[in-house]
Amino acid sequence: MNDCPLIWIMMGVSGSGKTVVGRLLAERLESDFLEGDRRHPVPNILKMRSQQPLDDKDRHQWLLEIEEDIHRAIAKKRETVLTCSALKVSYRQRLTSLERVQLVWLDVPSVDLERRLRRRSNHYMKPEMLASQLAAVEPISPDENVITIDGRLLPAKIVDELLSQATWLYPDLETTWWQRF
Repeated sequence: MNDCPLIWIMMGVSGSGKTVVGRLLAERLESDFLEGDRRHPVPNILKMRSQQPLDDKDRHQWLLEIEEDIHRAIAKKRETVLTCSALKVSYRQRLTSLERVQLVWLDVPSVDLERRLRRRSNHYMKPEMLASQLAAVEPISPDENVITIDGRLLPAKIVDELLSQATWLYPDLETTWWQRF
């Protein structure tokens, strides 16, 4: 029973609901949760706060730290949900280079993303940065291991839909987590 994902990566641009949905999924799976934004080094946060988009060089250390989180979780056999925008194909390939990683794309139209970002009060990612993130998104190809979910649904419905699709792909998800490893 080791075909089920051990690592769930909630992907999407800022405002797509990665954290809210990721926390809820982790609760439903009784798994660990890691917020990918907390892996950004301070210079990245300051850069984003000043409305400067990150480039590949800026994201390098951040991705390394997320990869380390994945390695640790797999080594300890700890089912984990983590958040990561994973906007580019090369990032997604790096993150899924190990087996048992399932990517989940929260698909939200840009008009809804902007509205959500405008409602945020204490986040360094401001609505003005949305365009740079949308420009950086590389389309998901059919050969990528990604489950795409309508991110406009209520968070509980998103998790229901995700688990429905995932259980169809991985029937062993219906067993308790500790019996799957």
